[in-house]
This record gives sequence, structure tokens and C-alpha cells, in this order.
Amino acid sequence: MTSIRGKLGVALAAGALVAAAISAAWADVATPRARWTMVRMESETVGIALGEKRVAVEAVFNMYNEGKAGPVRMGYPLGLFETELHDFAVTVDGKAVEGIRTENGTPEAEGPMGRMRPGGDSGGAESYRFEGPYKQWKVWDVPMESRAPKTIKVNYWVEPARLKTAEKGDLLYYAYTLRTGATWKGKIEKAVITVTLDGVEPGRLMRVMPAGAVTAAEGKTLVWTMRDFKPADNIEIAFKPSGPVQAASLPAPR
Repeated sequence: MTSIRGKLGVALAAGALVAAAISAAWADVATPRARWTMVRMESETVGIALGEKRVAVEAVFNMYNEGKAGPVRMGYPLGLFETELHDFAVTVDGKAVEGIRTENGTPEAEGPMGRMRPGGDSGGAESYRFEGPYKQWKVWDVPMESRAPKTIKVNYWVEPARLKTAEKGDLLYYAYTLRTGATWKGKIEKAVITVTLDGVEPGRLMRVMPAGAVTAAEGKTLVWTMRDFKPADNIEIAFKPSGPVQAASLPAPR
């Protein structure tokens, strides 16, 4: 295995301007009770098959409840550049979750975390809504026993964003963000994110972030391994399409 930086250094530098105009999608399973949750995400394993028309995701989260027994609300957001989480499904300890709900997002300035203060509650279960710039969330409840683990598996697929840039022309873009993993208690002990290029040649990659991925299978597999961390960086990949892209212009930088 060799570092991807040696193979893609020039391409990454050329793609730097793209990052300034792109906001990443959030992806890791999240809790709306980030300040007081007693549930930890011990580890996660994410597999991503990256194609031009379809990006398939399977994410496995190993959770552990250090607090009292009871239901724990979990959510998964629709990313800023995504139009739909297709075939979205969740299992808990191998059993399919029924009744997954679709809820609207809540701006951070108006949501429960913005209104609450330690030691107070602004009004029951309905006050705990998922905040952020995401217009939609998939939401479900998980019964958690005290001092016990749970394994959550999420499957879905999305279409990569189709963008036109003045500097680099047509691009396809996908982001898997780890930041929502930071809403759980403590640090994540280990995360392994594997991206397999599905019909996308390595030479078409224009941006791969963060630095530090390693490659295998002649550059067609990218792997990040992270330990004992609070997620802050996103997995971001921009690549040239095999044909012309029909899309609106790239949004202006925020």
C-alpha cells in the first residue's frame, strides 16, 4: 500500500478551489442530545462504492450505553447536495427497524441545543430535534439497555452531485462527513472508511480529502483509518465525469 498523496498531489492542488465552494454532507448517525447523552460510538466501519450515477453506502456503528436503559433517538441527515437517500434501511443487532420517520431539520439558532442550558429543559421530547443546515433527517428510536452494546447498520445509496465550475469544468462530487459522530459521548476508538471506485478510474480523481488515505488494488480502493478521535474532517471526493454534466453552476462560497 502506498500513500495517495504521491499519486494525486498535483490533482489535489488543482482541486483546492473546488473545496471553497462546496459544503459537505453530513452522514454519521447522530443524536439530538449531544450535551447530555450517555451513549458512546465505540467504533464504525463505513464502506462506500463510488460510481458516476450511484454511490452506495453501508455503515456499521458499534454503540455502547453507559447510562440508564431507555429509548435513544438516532438520526441520519440528507446531505446538502443530495436529493434523496434511496432504499434507506436500518438494522439493530441484525433486526430490521420498522417505522423509520422523515423529519424536517431545525436551524441551529432555533433548535433545542440553541435554547437549552445545562440543568434545564425547554419542553419534553419534541424539543429534541436534529439541528443544522440539513432540510431532512431519517429518524428512528433504539431501545438501549444499561451498560450494554448495540450494533447499528445503515444502508442506502445516493447520486453524486453534478457540478459545473469555471476553473475545472464539469465535476462529480461526493462527501461522507464524520462530524455527526462527534455528537455521542467521548471519542470514537476506531473508524475505518473504505471507498471503492466503481467504474471511476483513479486518474479522474481531482480531490481526495483528508490527506492520509492509502490505496490498494492499483489505486481503486482508498482507505482511511482513524483512532481515538472526535470527528472534524470530512471524506470528500471530486472527480471528472466520463461525459458532459448537465447541472447548475457551482454555488458561490459561503
